[in-house]
Amino acid sequence: MAAQKWFLTSSADALGDSAFGGIGGIGGNSGLGDCGSGSVAAVPCESLLRLGADALKQCNNYFNPVVLAQLDAALACELAHQARNRAVQSAGAVERAMREGHSAAGLVQFVRKSSADKSAATKACAQAALATDVVTSLGGTATEQGFDPSLVEQVPGAELIDLIDCLEQAKNAMSAVQAQAQTIFVAQQRLAQAKAGVPKEKLGRGVAAQVALARHESPHRGRQLCELAEVLVREMPCSMQAFVTGKISEYRASQVAKETVFLSLAHRAHVDELVCGDPDAAALMGNRELAAASRKAAYALDPEAFVKRNEKAVGERYVSLRPAADGMTFLTALIPLKHGVRILTTLTRVADIVRASGDQRGKGQIMADALMHRLIQHTPCDKGAGTLSDHRGMPVPAGGSPSSEYSEAVRDQRRHSDQDGHPGAALEPWCTTVNEPDIALELVMTDRSLFGNENEPAVLVGHEAIPAPLARELILGNGEGRVEHDGDEIGNSCGPRVWLKRLFTHPESNMLLAMDSRARLFPDGMKEFLRVRDQRCQTPYCDAPIREYDHIKAYAAGGPTTTSNGQGLCTACNQAKEAPGWSSQRDGRPSTEISTPTGHRYISTAPPLPGPSGHKPSRRTNRRC
Repeated sequence: MAAQKWFLTSSADALGDSAFGGIGGIGGNSGLGDCGSGSVAAVPCESLLRLGADALKQCNNYFNPVVLAQLDAALACELAHQARNRAVQSAGAVERAMREGHSAAGLVQFVRKSSADKSAATKACAQAALATDVVTSLGGTATEQGFDPSLVEQVPGAELIDLIDCLEQAKNAMSAVQAQAQTIFVAQQRLAQAKAGVPKEKLGRGVAAQVALARHESPHRGRQLCELAEVLVREMPCSMQAFVTGKISEYRASQVAKETVFLSLAHRAHVDELVCGDPDAAALMGNRELAAASRKAAYALDPEAFVKRNEKAVGERYVSLRPAADGMTFLTALIPLKHGVRILTTLTRVADIVRASGDQRGKGQIMADALMHRLIQHTPCDKGAGTLSDHRGMPVPAGGSPSSEYSEAVRDQRRHSDQDGHPGAALEPWCTTVNEPDIALELVMTDRSLFGNENEPAVLVGHEAIPAPLARELILGNGEGRVEHDGDEIGNSCGPRVWLKRLFTHPESNMLLAMDSRARLFPDGMKEFLRVRDQRCQTPYCDAPIREYDHIKAYAAGGPTTTSNGQGLCTACNQAKEAPGWSSQRDGRPSTEISTPTGHRYISTAPPLPGPSGHKPSRRTNRRC
């Protein structure tokens, strides 16, 4: 194992120094030029390709199936050992119950548990024996324990994490060189076509298809990649530098480019410098966080163009259907944000009500069934006539009385529904109807943007920042709602009611002020506070919606139920931090430090809220202990 460990370290060092550490811009005198302007010597592209091939060969030779089999066998043996202990404890519990004279029903329960534990132990031992056979079949050594403990204990978890991180940066840097090569290839081909007499309006035709073939992609994807390379290389030097040094991936670079596509060249360069001017900070943002930062910066520079872009996007709404495995399909709809949020909130509310009544279906199943029920079995109605959501499909007289053709179509729909074996909507034990007051859309914006003339973007909790005019329309607009603030009605007198809740932020840090509770679980008001403050899962790089509310310092360890000791997490991240070796703590600032079993530390800070702040926008940082 010592040799294996040395190879691991040397591979990481080799990749770190030669494969991506010195990759820079393309220039110089050697054909395509030299790739390197960093701290190490410039590496010619031909040498870079050789280094890449050598690194690939080393990585292919790195994996040792015997080590993996040994780890699997050690895990199987440990689980078998625990299962045998549980079986022994259950058998002892049966004997004690018989001596203590428990009732017959109680003895039956003890015997059943003992039998189940014994069966589980037998199965676990069989799986451990099978795992040991795999080790020996691969030429590995197995002791009486079923595996080689000396080999298993020397597997370096922390070094493996470092290697994974190193390879990710190398992969990103290689993709950046690929983008630079694409840009030079496109320029060379356009020049060659011009010399061959191709008209100016046809220059570049077929070039993206060549790139697509070389990258094993479709022609459409090839055009996208060429366009992205052109923008990054020619117009966004900071993003390109972060890409070249392996700090961000091709996908993340594309997010920055996409969010600035409607800006002028000068404004795009400004956003590029603001978001990716610090490559280390950009590297530590999640995908959505990077896109949101780019969008916010673009909006600040040209709010009018940003709003026009949103208005134009409404005309691009559509519904599509694509196949999925096992006879399923993906039904996708591109619709305006306010309609999408209301639909999802309604379906979520339906699922909560149905599950509370004892339904055994999963939440996602109920939401899907409710969507199908609404679209297939509900007849069209007149509500929303003349609006964006008008779905009638047939003309209805102004007086509201449907035409005979319309009524006949409704009856025909019901008749077909009955023939297909689907009961009518009235026969359903539940329906997709949810009262408007039960729907809460948490929109965070400053009072100056709501009632004044400022254009600070608002935050729709769980989603992205939206322009101030759109936020005002959601609250005040178009006669669809009424707003109440401190008991006084502000907005319109019809439609769903909108309630305003005042949240106070610190004048310097712009963070929400805290409140506390003596309860073991976070009360609803505190959950709402954490959800508005954190907006998304507070694990670095995780952009999932908040599903659970966690004590940073465990309640069992004396952690209080306060907002300063609370954080919003997704279910997967909350479960992951319960594994051995994970810990979280406040580091003295409004941020959380997460320690992993390998000794790495990551710091996560809640995203900034609307309004001025004396600090830079929050960044998620990580450092090695």
